[in-house]
Amino acid sequence: MRKDRMKVPRLAALLVLLAASTTAAAEPPSGEAEAFRFFAEEGRSSTALRRVAPTQGSPVPVDVVTAEEIRASGAVNLWDLLRFRVGLDVIEGRSSAGSNRAVVSVRGIPRDNTHELLVLLDGRSLYDPLSGVTLWERIPVQLQDIERIEIVRGPNAALYGSNAGLGVINIITRRPSARAAGDVSFRGGTGRLAEGSVAAETARERAGLRLSATSRTQAGAPTAADPKTEGQDFLRDHTGGLSAWMKAGESTIELLAGVTRNDFGKPIAGNPQGHVFTHFQYARLERATGPDSSVEFKVSRNDAISIDTPGPAGLDTSARFWQYDAEGLHTVVWGNGRMHTTYGAAWRYAAASSSYLFGASPLQTNRTVRGYLHQSIEILPTLSIMGGLNHETANAGGYHKDFQTALLWAPAPEHALRLSYARANTKPQLLHRYSNFNANAFVHVAGNRNLYPSPLTSYEAGWRGLFAESAVQLELTGFYTEIRDHINLDRTSGPAPVSLTYDNTNTVILRGLEAALRWRFAPGRTVYANYTQETVADQDAHAIYLNTTPRHKTNVGFDWALPLHLRASMNAGWKDAYMADSTSGAAQEAVPAFWRLDARVSWSPAAWLEIFVAGQNLEQPYRREFVDGLVVPRRVQAGAVMRF
Repeated sequence: MRKDRMKVPRLAALLVLLAASTTAAAEPPSGEAEAFRFFAEEGRSSTALRRVAPTQGSPVPVDVVTAEEIRASGAVNLWDLLRFRVGLDVIEGRSSAGSNRAVVSVRGIPRDNTHELLVLLDGRSLYDPLSGVTLWERIPVQLQDIERIEIVRGPNAALYGSNAGLGVINIITRRPSARAAGDVSFRGGTGRLAEGSVAAETARERAGLRLSATSRTQAGAPTAADPKTEGQDFLRDHTGGLSAWMKAGESTIELLAGVTRNDFGKPIAGNPQGHVFTHFQYARLERATGPDSSVEFKVSRNDAISIDTPGPAGLDTSARFWQYDAEGLHTVVWGNGRMHTTYGAAWRYAAASSSYLFGASPLQTNRTVRGYLHQSIEILPTLSIMGGLNHETANAGGYHKDFQTALLWAPAPEHALRLSYARANTKPQLLHRYSNFNANAFVHVAGNRNLYPSPLTSYEAGWRGLFAESAVQLELTGFYTEIRDHINLDRTSGPAPVSLTYDNTNTVILRGLEAALRWRFAPGRTVYANYTQETVADQDAHAIYLNTTPRHKTNVGFDWALPLHLRASMNAGWKDAYMADSTSGAAQEAVPAFWRLDARVSWSPAAWLEIFVAGQNLEQPYRREFVDGLVVPRRVQAGAVMRF
């Protein structure tokens, strides 16, 4: 067993050395004018402070997945882009509660209902208004449309409100900029994977438009009982997107829209099928109101219809969820550039309609209003303080306030020390307060209208430095987080043999250390390594908190330009043993420590053509990750991208 575990570390080291040996022979990709400005894309973020600013001066640690990394990743799913990042835990698993096909968490307690992580698409909230979680398979965005992903680790509720206690992930799409451009791609692989996508864009000096579409089908994952047998979790996914912008005087207007149709199988008794239709519309207006001042207004709408066929015991399990958002904010720089102020207000109306989930009152709604203020002050050229405050009230979530303060000290150029303290809240959602349904013949789930927000308190210290003319980036972060009155689903007396209800009875403590190193030798030549250590303490000794968080995680990899227009990338990750658990089922599964190896090789014989071969989970043919009765298989795919 131990010898098998050593295969991948040795393989990873061999691949890194092999790539390094090509340094003298390989020429960097053409078109890279600034050969020694390696962190231009990674060095700035718009998420942490809600304005474009250097990540070096952020009050919370920020990790950026760049467009270059996305192209070289070989990812099939959106969550594959997050799998090897520091501080993140990604599990491929199917939840019986819905269409979610992945568990993504920041800083511990990975489960199929992660409420403390806020996921955004171009700044628009993506969490489900029914349960407050992110349904990753339903996100109406295509990989070829993503420009970058900004990952904020730690509380940022002072700017974003509730459900941003453990982190914020902002998926930022491409803004059309080419006069006339397009791309067509296709891929096929094991597990009957077949995917095709097309995109076209045009832009002029004062306007731009991009249209894109993707269609993907794949077979179900193998079953744990017999890996040679295909599971019922097949997928047919069709997604379309629109992105447009125009300038009108000093104003810029952006319009985004997307639609997704998912048809999928559920790996539970009776093998039902799910059908989900999701669409959204988003408009944003930004206007400069002075040389150091700007305002922003945005409105959005999200709508999803979910149908299961057949429903359990002939029941109608169809549900509709919809949400409207409006927000305005003002950013101003004053005090000779030493003061940055951001303040604003937001309104949200969320609704869910389901006779199955809510019984005699099938329509439930929630209205949220909040106001916020964030201030940055440069006391000295090397010393800054930041603070923020958010007041929020909701009829289904109660009133709470969030705040954040940070001290940043830059004792030397390109080095920064960060100390921060934050208070954030996770509010109950419609399902937590109003649910009234039978999960099966033996289990009844009831909501609790007396639920109140769960306060989270976080203490954090971090350091980030750049070396060797910014070619080497090193970051260290330590954190201590306490979540009080955590919302849990606990057993109680009731009408069924097993009755469950939501309550505010638990306290969870998270402690951890994050370390990340990235070295870019030259454009197109990067190696990285990161390590995450996390421990969880739980007042009520819930296994879903104590044992589901791997104590240690390590990732290494490279992305390397080779001779003859070849490019190779590799990502290897080791995860400590953990207990696979689910809030939508009673089963548990002990998952031993394992390595995962993903790799991709591409050839670009012409500027407009790229041919690639990629593999995922190459270290072993099958691996158990979740309690869905399925295993993750080794996958191999090949395809081509043609750009015009």
